[in-house]
Amino acid sequence: MRQLSAELRVYVVVVALAGAFFLAAATLLSPPDARQLAVIAFFVVLGVVADANPVRLPRGAAVSAAFAVQFACLITEGTMVAVWMGWLSAVILLWGKPWYKTAFNAGESALTCGLSALAFQAAGGDFLAGSLQPQPIFHYWPALAAAGACYITVNNLAVHTALALEKKTPLLGTWLANFRKLILQFCALAPFGVLIAMVYQVPDVGPTGVALFLMPLFWARYAFKGYMEMRDVHDKTVDALTLALERYDPYTEDHSSRVRAMALALAKALGYPNHKMEALLLAALLHDIGKFAMEPVLHKKEKLTEADWNLIKQHPEKGHDIVVEIEVEKNAAQIVLATHERPDGTGYPQRLADREISLAAKIIAVVDAFDAMISKRPYRDPLPLEVALEELVKGAGTQFDPKVVEVAIHELPRVLSELKELEPARAGVP
Repeated sequence: MRQLSAELRVYVVVVALAGAFFLAAATLLSPPDARQLAVIAFFVVLGVVADANPVRLPRGAAVSAAFAVQFACLITEGTMVAVWMGWLSAVILLWGKPWYKTAFNAGESALTCGLSALAFQAAGGDFLAGSLQPQPIFHYWPALAAAGACYITVNNLAVHTALALEKKTPLLGTWLANFRKLILQFCALAPFGVLIAMVYQVPDVGPTGVALFLMPLFWARYAFKGYMEMRDVHDKTVDALTLALERYDPYTEDHSSRVRAMALALAKALGYPNHKMEALLLAALLHDIGKFAMEPVLHKKEKLTEADWNLIKQHPEKGHDIVVEIEVEKNAAQIVLATHERPDGTGYPQRLADREISLAAKIIAVVDAFDAMISKRPYRDPLPLEVALEELVKGAGTQFDPKVVEVAIHELPRVLSELKELEPARAGVP
């Protein structure tokens, strides 16, 4: 535990103790009988099997089919059984790992399952195993929704806070990187949890029938794993194309990654929607990919002819065609196509003007031009920072969007300074 930061150590201990306290309180308020002990054992085994091979997500998070099992348990057996099921499952799965990892995950799991069970009850849910007049399970759909929302919220905040503290990254960014994928996973598995609960209540079926649901759960898991593997291949393809472009044109080394970092800063400052951010960042990385079609003029040192300029102006369209073939984010290709349009309507290739140009394309246009000005080129030395910023101001309203330029003047020097601080670390300098 010594390798953890002080903040992360405190957080781990707080979550572990909170889970243990919840476990003790639930047990004291509702001591388990023989039937409940057998039920806890059954759901723990089922949960461990379902959670044995989680699907890894970016930035260290993971998801598994265990959510469906835990969801079925907490809506049928109540808080005490749910807390014990969550706590014991985590302990068994992480047995042999560093104690603080086991304690944290056990505490988080106990809190998630227990609080979700309480949310189900508070929203009008009647725990089916103890109900005197059981209703069809869908009679409790508001309670099911409350339990699911509580589960997702507690689980995500607990885990992503730990990841953010560990990696020293903003909590919001760490959470957003995985939330859309997680919410899809949970929504896909929640119906399985409800079905497990329904089958569990059928006389003479019970645990035997529930065990049959392991098969579709594993199918769901492998389908999701296939999707994540596809995304991983996609991300590696993007990285390979970016590296190939920078090797192809050495004067733009690290240009794409700098444009991405600066575009992200401007987008956040401008309040760009988070659900559209991934498409913008992909377009920022690949905005110059069409340069592969510019071999005759890319390294030309003499004055460019009209034919050369006509060829250059094709690279947004070429880039658009490449991104269409590889992208997952459907809007990235359109952003790439518009990165050389201008508010005054004199840009290319479509001569769009002002409101016809997306904010994402306007952001990339500004940071692309800025980075080009402060970088060395075959035909000139880099411009000083102050001169480059002045050029952005001069182009506001004609070449660049004025609002984007206004934010860029304040944000770009800061981002540039942060990127320079990271250069020694990337180069392996102590």
